[in-house]
Amino acid sequence: MQDEHAIKLAIADFGESNLVGDLINKAVSPNRKWLRTLLWFFLTSYAMIVVYQLLLSPSRLMLRHMEQPNPNFIPFQTILNYANRYHSLNFDTWFINLFGNVLLFVPLGFLLPILFAKARRFSMSIVWTMLASLTIELTQLGARLGSFDVDDLILNVLGGLIGYAVWTVAAVSWRIMLRKLRPTLK
Repeated sequence: MQDEHAIKLAIADFGESNLVGDLINKAVSPNRKWLRTLLWFFLTSYAMIVVYQLLLSPSRLMLRHMEQPNPNFIPFQTILNYANRYHSLNFDTWFINLFGNVLLFVPLGFLLPILFAKARRFSMSIVWTMLASLTIELTQLGARLGSFDVDDLILNVLGGLIGYAVWTVAAVSWRIMLRKLRPTLK
């Protein structure tokens, strides 16, 4: 039997492929809707934590009453300053300023491609991470809740890249596992 004839017979027996695909998805993964809701809950909670930490925490609000912060537009100036002076700084100060900015954006790089198909493209995921970071930096500058620092953008995007890499490894591993679990047709 030719492929074209076989496809016509399959459609006649089972129905249109979109309908069959939807029914198979519902049968195979009945918890997909709950999982998506849970992921949206995580993204919303994560966003609220980031906004609190970077804009509304007591330490940020105290900055409003201090002198006007000096923005840094020179890439790697702050990063090198913290890296070179780590021994003379409080551990919390240099660790939070270097690694905190990275770690804070790892969940965003992981969650974006799960929830948004367009963010599964590397370039779009980076653009969205950069826009989120830029929004925070400009809000900090405008509201005097911190200082604009291009190095924070660099570190935040690095965190998004790490999250995206973790998502990529997880997605590839998931596909490999599914291929191994599916029976082979001969």
